[in-house]
Amino acid sequence: MSDAPAHEERSLELGSAIRDRRLALDLSIEEAAAKAAIGTKSWSRYESGGAIRADKVRGICKALGWSRLPEAEQDYQKSDDEDFLGTVDRDHRAWSAVLEEKFGQECAVTFAVGSDVLSDQVRDDLAKLAEQPRGAHLGQLSTSWLDGHLPPQFVPRYDYELVYALQAAVNTLRARFSAGHLVAHTVLEELALYLILSQAELFDDLYPEFEGGTEWREWLGDILDDLDVEFYLFTSGWALTPGHTYHFDRWSEGQFHTGKDQPEEE
Repeated sequence: MSDAPAHEERSLELGSAIRDRRLALDLSIEEAAAKAAIGTKSWSRYESGGAIRADKVRGICKALGWSRLPEAEQDYQKSDDEDFLGTVDRDHRAWSAVLEEKFGQECAVTFAVGSDVLSDQVRDDLAKLAEQPRGAHLGQLSTSWLDGHLPPQFVPRYDYELVYALQAAVNTLRARFSAGHLVAHTVLEELALYLILSQAELFDDLYPEFEGGTEWREWLGDILDDLDVEFYLFTSGWALTPGHTYHFDRWSEGQFHTGKDQPEEE
């Protein structure tokens, strides 16, 4: 009898790690699957050693409280459209030649694919919010892609209207960056760019050939001229008061780079 392929052994090890972590958290398969926004059959298959699709990794990690799957046992199943390092190019609708020129191919790839990923996550959350009573917010959903990834101070404000506005900000950035204008005018656009470029950390986990996972903050700082969006909304720990530039009430205001010296958008 021949030895089992190495990738099958790694899958079994990863499946065992997922099961052990779930049991340590006292979660049933149904509870864990719900937190990961996947089906119970899929979760059971992963615990049995089945290959994990790349787009399911984030949900599994969220459910288990992991920042990433155990590195030594990663085994991901990539569909054709997920092999973006080899396929994403200038034909992508969100491709920015200026990003590629200024910061390199991996930055342009991160923006193009990261904006796709964020758009998909926003659409999923919008669909769930649409099923809730008016005024429901992300924190009230049983599962949400965005919950936990937006500034914690304003969670009760993240209703359907805000999530829709975030989607519009993503679309605006895609069009603007593709046209060669690397600028954000509102806090919501800065936040959208932060969420898009931070996808580089996930890509770094999933694709060994990707090397941009530690550079995205440099890209962000160079594009925005600072990292204020991260400092004030995520790391400062300050309670922002009304009137502050980054307070929720001002997220949609045009506050940055709005002078006449900025290039006109097409």
